[in-house]
Amino acid sequence: MKATSHRLRLAARLLPALLALLLLPACVSYHFGSMLPADIKTVYVPTCVNQTNEPFIEQDVTSSILAAIQMDGSLRVVPQEDADAILFITLTEFWLDPVSYVSGDASSADEYRLNIRANFVFSRTNPSEVLIDKSDIVGYEEFDFVGDLTSSKLIALRPAAEDLGRRIVDRIVQYWP
Repeated sequence: MKATSHRLRLAARLLPALLALLLLPACVSYHFGSMLPADIKTVYVPTCVNQTNEPFIEQDVTSSILAAIQMDGSLRVVPQEDADAILFITLTEFWLDPVSYVSGDASSADEYRLNIRANFVFSRTNPSEVLIDKSDIVGYEEFDFVGDLTSSKLIALRPAAEDLGRRIVDRIVQYWP
């Protein structure tokens, strides 16, 4: 009995080390922080170009992208003349998808998904060089239909813009091999 107890204590001590050794190869390629080139530390972000049918969303999306950049911390937002890189964003599509319907009425949606599609180009400023050119990045937010559709869309616009901003910033800072 004493030998069995000793073996269990020994196994309990060795198990964490054994697990760490087994998991170590999976962590070899993981990188903490930004994967940006070392010379890219600052970025200029002009107001998004809005090619959608939804007026004025470029302001909310631009604000959300700036907030996402600041939250990530890999880049510092600066005026154009001081920037190592420029992030150009074009909003290409804005649409709603019904997600669920009123019970017993298949023609009346009571929950929607608000979608914003964008393209972006991330370029080095000196020398001028396109680093990333991505299309079809979509940010979205699901929302309940409350009152009228216009008011409901306004409530969902900010979270959808924030989602799009996070997705764009993630693509920029995690893109590099």
